[in-house]
Amino acid sequence: MAGLFEKDIRLLLRRKQMLVLFLALAVVLGFTQEGTFILGYLPFLGMILTISTISYDEIDNGYTFLMTLPIDTKTYVKEKYLLCLSGTFISWIFAVVLYFVSKYFRESSTVIANEIPMIISFLPVMVLAMAIMIPTQLKFGAEKSRIVLFIIFGITAILSFLFEKVIGTERINHMLIKLENINDAVIGVSVVLFVILAAAISYVISCKVMQNKEL
Repeated sequence: MAGLFEKDIRLLLRRKQMLVLFLALAVVLGFTQEGTFILGYLPFLGMILTISTISYDEIDNGYTFLMTLPIDTKTYVKEKYLLCLSGTFISWIFAVVLYFVSKYFRESSTVIANEIPMIISFLPVMVLAMAIMIPTQLKFGAEKSRIVLFIIFGITAILSFLFEKVIGTERINHMLIKLENINDAVIGVSVVLFVILAAAISYVISCKVMQNKEL
């Protein structure tokens, strides 16, 4: 698996100019955009960049060559998940640093402890996005996966709209009030368990997709 990591890192480093440009843009946005924009933008960018290594593997029968190495499809999938998690987490750390530095220059006093729950909340969202994007990319490829993801998010938006219309705004507000009364620890544990379950299901699906590919 170490060889796969080295391969993907070298692939990413081949795009040094683009990486430097993205980092420079992230710094500019971190200092110019108020609020938590950078906390979502930079980790998502890191996730997209690491997932893009799958596209490189697809070129010129790359999968066929990779499977001649002493690895199997499960090892390949595991490496992609670890790579994407690492890239997302490192990008998130960088985003947190930018967020607090920019906040320090804007505000004279900032209580870090009050910001932690909000900052951490971005991580499960990114993991859930990764759990959707990796199997989709493996199954449909770079071009078709964009269409599939657009359809998935479109259906999600439609279902959310229909849910609001059917349930009603008042009932939804009532449900949100009840959720606010639930202990924060219970909510936190529930979110973590849900994200772990989603990631596990995504991993199993990705392994099945790779096993069924004609390599």
